[in-house]
Amino acid sequence: MKQIFPEETEVDPIDVYNNDVRTPLNSRPWILLNMVNSVDGFISFEGRAGGLSGSADRNIYQIIRGLADIILVGAGTVRAENYKAPKTPEGKLAEFRESRGQEKRPRIAVLSGELNLNPDMGLFAERHPEDKPPLIYTKSESLEKNRSQFATSSEIIDFPEEELNVSRVIHDLFNQDAKIVVCEGGPNLNAHLLADDLIDEFCLSVSPRAVGGENPPPFLNHPVDSPVELSLNRILLEEEFLFCRYLTVR
Repeated sequence: MKQIFPEETEVDPIDVYNNDVRTPLNSRPWILLNMVNSVDGFISFEGRAGGLSGSADRNIYQIIRGLADIILVGAGTVRAENYKAPKTPEGKLAEFRESRGQEKRPRIAVLSGELNLNPDMGLFAERHPEDKPPLIYTKSESLEKNRSQFATSSEIIDFPEEELNVSRVIHDLFNQDAKIVVCEGGPNLNAHLLADDLIDEFCLSVSPRAVGGENPPPFLNHPVDSPVELSLNRILLEEEFLFCRYLTVR
């Protein structure tokens, strides 16, 4: 893989991503937002981000997942992408996780206000027996209706508010010993994280594909009061994909 910014050089992406410094801030985890975008601004094709992907992007996706203590995702993305249990990192990825004192596999945390998830999907049914169950953050009202479906397959944390408070979720993830949280969307979750100034790092894969059509689904579906300033830290290139790393300017 080639790095083309800040200087041109051949790199091992496993080393590059794992040697970045990610320090928890203000008693909360480091939040890394990882998304893919087409060149014409679409975040999915036929409802799935996988339609924009390729082998280079899938490789970087697994490397970034390997950084996480917890992978945070919205319920809509879980359903659209038919989420599976996280894979076991191998080789150098496993060695880096061990050196950081992390579990063998990251844990999944899902925001689902209505708790409208299928308990038989791979995320729950195919969990490694050594792993803690996925976390589900939901509303108390939804939990009362659907508690029995997830009694043995997940750990549920409910909030009494009408809407889930993302800041409270992030604080709870820190209490769950998460130092690095990788967020995989969707747009609603992304927007709430940005509005609450909770994103430290944007990893954006620019896919060499054009989707076409009107009104592409937004990367973030709610406006913020003012633009958030980012600093371009790095660009990698492989198979015509650009892998951009931005850091929030604080």
